[in-house]
Amino acid sequence: MHLTQHMDRDVLVLVPGQKLTASEGKEDLSRAVHEALDAGVLKILLDCSSVEFIDSLGVGQIVASFVSTRNRGGRLILCGLRPRVVLVLRMASLHLVLDMREAGPEDVAW
Repeated sequence: MHLTQHMDRDVLVLVPGQKLTASEGKEDLSRAVHEALDAGVLKILLDCSSVEFIDSLGVGQIVASFVSTRNRGGRLILCGLRPRVVLVLRMASLHLVLDMREAGPEDVAW
């Protein structure tokens, strides 16, 4: 999976590519989140505006990243979600647990 990242003040912004799947990489998202948490970053924004497809590994990485962040006292927000990705997360009832925003990263207030 192609994953870019940058800091915006005290927020780590992670931007996956078009696919969040097993075939696009292994644990890249989880690794980036763990590295950020180890460095003391507690605000993580996952900008999914480019993600067109997500599979079970992608969902698993999001859940693992969310749990790790919460366990460390941080916050992970998903934003820019496309309808297809929202549908997959809703089918797994994750919309009840995850902090999901359809708005883009510029509209997220901490």
